[in-house]
Amino acid sequence: MKEQKQWEEALSHSPFVNPRFTAQLRDKIIDKANHKPKKKTYIARLGAVSALVAVLVYMLFAADLSKLFTNPSKINGTIGSSRGEEARTEYMMNGKVIFQVFPEENVVAGADQGYVIHFTQPIDVFLGKKISIEGFHSLSGKRLIVMPPVTITEPSSGYETLDRFTTGFSLPIGGTWRFEVKLNEQFYGDFVLEVQESSPWRSTSTFNLPYTGNDGMPYNYVHAGEKDKVGFLVGPYQNDKGELLEQQPVIAGKGNKYMWHFWGSKEELAGSFNVMAVKEGTTREIDVFSARGLGGPLNGADAAIPSSMELPEAGMWRLNVYIHDQLFSSIYVRVEPEN
Repeated sequence: MKEQKQWEEALSHSPFVNPRFTAQLRDKIIDKANHKPKKKTYIARLGAVSALVAVLVYMLFAADLSKLFTNPSKINGTIGSSRGEEARTEYMMNGKVIFQVFPEENVVAGADQGYVIHFTQPIDVFLGKKISIEGFHSLSGKRLIVMPPVTITEPSSGYETLDRFTTGFSLPIGGTWRFEVKLNEQFYGDFVLEVQESSPWRSTSTFNLPYTGNDGMPYNYVHAGEKDKVGFLVGPYQNDKGELLEQQPVIAGKGNKYMWHFWGSKEELAGSFNVMAVKEGTTREIDVFSARGLGGPLNGADAAIPSSMELPEAGMWRLNVYIHDQLFSSIYVRVEPEN
């Protein structure tokens, strides 16, 4: 078929040349964050101190002191890792809250989600400086820039400070994540979140990309992915029997060529391209495909690139799409067993 031939020709050429956060999502998080926790009263603080003293006294009598103080990790999480840390959404210094984080309810891996950060220090601390956020996954040790540096030029709208700093990002795998907030690349504070996994995983829906065939007639490419952001071509597909199917199955252990299409600004689509895959029920990402950059516009998309991908086992997989080492999107696919 002519459209199939056009697809194959596109895949034969290499085009190498070198977290969205909507207003509605922002408003939703801000609404939930409008009521700040009340400050602790003197009596409440006194009660907390008394409880802490009681716990310490119990530890001194019940614990083996030599083991306790020769292994500090039993008291505090190791710096640079979230192993053993419990979820917390505020950072304190010298008894004062430096910032609080208000995430969406039920933070889930593989989905864009919004966050509001309430900074308590004066705006002068931030003006002209860059804020960035890095994430560290407890179990795998994965490090990820979840928010690239943003220069602060003014307070939050309607406030005199960074009372409502908004950001959004997605995470590639579930589990415990520690996030370091940095100011001009220097550690400013951190917070810890427990990221859930949706269950069960479901294949990402497909969308059509219209094009005009060599015969001048309109046709559609079928893509798996997120419309107006990213997708890879999966159909139409002609099987061994000559039947024209809407979508080509992904077979375990069988490599195939796929054309990717991207939509976004030049800044969003600049840099290296990498696809990592994680199987449902695991936290180990495997490298599926990588390239130094995306190609130019194609078929109405802002950028495109052909790839060769193979997934080793049958089951549900999440394809984590990275551009310039930042998670751009996640696509769920079902891999069929080899016949």
